[in-house]
Amino acid sequence: METTFLCLFDLQPYDLIVAPALREYTLRYDPRAVVSLLREVKELLPVLRQDLSRPLLTEEDYEHWMVSIAPDAGYKPSAETIRELSAMVVQPLCVPRDTAFPPMLDLGPAKDWLAARSEWFADLMEGGEELAGGRLEFSFGSNNHVATRQQITQFLEEVKSVENAVGDAARHLLMMLKAADANGHYTLLMTRVGNAS
Repeated sequence: METTFLCLFDLQPYDLIVAPALREYTLRYDPRAVVSLLREVKELLPVLRQDLSRPLLTEEDYEHWMVSIAPDAGYKPSAETIRELSAMVVQPLCVPRDTAFPPMLDLGPAKDWLAARSEWFADLMEGGEELAGGRLEFSFGSNNHVATRQQITQFLEEVKSVENAVGDAARHLLMMLKAADANGHYTLLMTRVGNAS
């Protein structure tokens, strides 16, 4: 079972810290920077858990990976290892944690309401439109495309123009879109994440 999330995404830590660390391990087989990121996320878990919308692993999961990859310097990691490590660090470090609202919105409850009011969103959900702001080299879930500034502005205008945009999901979405529109480092990422068992 998967949950589709629309996420606020901060490109600054992604571009400056997270992607370079994962790239260093992928291309040069040096896991040190990734181990540091895993350690950082492990220390952040108590704060991250305050946001109930975030799917998170346990401290033990992070400890396991730190111990597992640290001795692997010089050995090429598998594509699956890089995917798992990406999921463990990209979401916690690149989905902002200092917002006044949860930065991840489960689209399930709002999908039909939004699709009926936004042609752009309906096309996005049906695959006729895609987020065209570029492809992330490393991501989490089953998507790695982010929105363009134009798409964010268009979607914000559509949501703002909807009469009776009431309910928690609509207010939540409006706050996310306003934050993405106001901050040049922010974008939107739509991704499908498997539910932890």
